[in-house]
Amino acid sequence: MNDTLQKLTTNHYTIRGIELDATGSVSPGWFSRILEHTRWQVFTMDDYALRGLMDGGVARAGTFEYGEPLSYQDEIGIETWVARVGRTSFDFGHRVIRLRDGAIAVRARMTVVNLGPEGPAPVDPVVATFVLDEPAPPVRPWPECDRAQSWKRQWIARPSDQDSFGHVNQARYVDYIDDTRWFAAQAGKPTGVEGPLAGLSVEYVRETHAGQQIQMETWVTGDRTRAYELTRQPDGEVLARGQVLQADR
Repeated sequence: MNDTLQKLTTNHYTIRGIELDATGSVSPGWFSRILEHTRWQVFTMDDYALRGLMDGGVARAGTFEYGEPLSYQDEIGIETWVARVGRTSFDFGHRVIRLRDGAIAVRARMTVVNLGPEGPAPVDPVVATFVLDEPAPPVRPWPECDRAQSWKRQWIARPSDQDSFGHVNQARYVDYIDDTRWFAAQAGKPTGVEGPLAGLSVEYVRETHAGQQIQMETWVTGDRTRAYELTRQPDGEVLARGQVLQADR
């Protein structure tokens, strides 16, 4: 396999029924899970360029742009590459392509913090030579604005939300955002967002654990945009932040 193919990998996958939401399309949370599964897979490939260059990492942020919806048994190709390298972090780029017609279902950028024995560790400089200039969504800046028409909901994080690392899995935060936009819409609040999304972003600030009382606050930031902030209760420590962009109907 040549050098370019080692840097940009393509994994094939068939959409399962459990990955569909009530609209019959793959939900934002399941897109996040599919891409996480893909990142695990590429590091098991003998010819993957980054294999052996890092010990492990933890998701720091994710940005998703949604295109054509995917349905049951759609066959897809998931392209993965390194989009950016910093001192202790790097970005994966992803592109999900529906194979029957070449339609792009998702573009994504996932920021990962490189971990060593004692926490964040410098990324091996050689990783920067594997960066590819492929289109990936830019990181969405956090909106510094008044929390117009804010709405809140609280619940307790469940044991089933946690993963093998002992904290709430990164994809569950996407579910939390997606759930909150639906609950707000059902409550008739201006912060509610129904229908397909054009984009979603999430920033992981602190670990969340089963049994914690958590609160999601959402507020209006534009005609089609909403912000979300997850905090631990009752101390109010910020655990995650996110944003959504409603699709232009």
